[in-house]
Amino acid sequence: MKANIQQQLKQLSQSAKAKRQAAEAAAESQRAQQRATQRDEIAFAAAVGEVTPLKNRNQYQHPRDTRPIKPRRQSEESLAAEDYFYVGAGAEDAVPANFSKNGQGEHDIRRLQARHWPVVGYVDLHGYRQEEAQQLLNEFVDYVQQRGVCGEVVHGSGLGSKDFAPVLKTTVRRWLMAHPQVLAYAEPHKNNDGAVLILLRRRARTPQDER
Repeated sequence: MKANIQQQLKQLSQSAKAKRQAAEAAAESQRAQQRATQRDEIAFAAAVGEVTPLKNRNQYQHPRDTRPIKPRRQSEESLAAEDYFYVGAGAEDAVPANFSKNGQGEHDIRRLQARHWPVVGYVDLHGYRQEEAQQLLNEFVDYVQQRGVCGEVVHGSGLGSKDFAPVLKTTVRRWLMAHPQVLAYAEPHKNNDGAVLILLRRRARTPQDER
């Protein structure tokens, strides 16, 4: 009987020792993993060097309407259409890289490219159809005029279009040339024909702006 008790005590002691060794091994493995992670973080930080945060480009975000879609009456559709400026389908002839219509000509274009006016916002039209792009441009003009006179429109070079014809680029520039609030546009530099800087008329201040 005494021998059986001693044997049981010996087994319990061995089991407790095995559990303790397993726990110590697990803890050491975790500590080793933490040390390895710290070394990787230090090495990554050394490889990257000093990081400069990206500047906020004041990108215009088209407001998303999450309300259920409801059919509009004909009068409502006509009223909504009158709120926007559009150009119809036209010839797909090449449009100028730079344009000005307020009599200043090259002077305004040079000042646009020199960033004489702060660029208060930009909009990217990639992925929009022609009509959608024009609606977004209408809203973008209002957005810029509330903050200044200069914005940037990214329309792409049209290399992904059918037959490599720059449809959206042509529509956007025709729209800018015809819009009454647009005084000029210019490509940022000669190697970038996928975007234009635009110069708008300064919006007349209203009593609400003075508040």
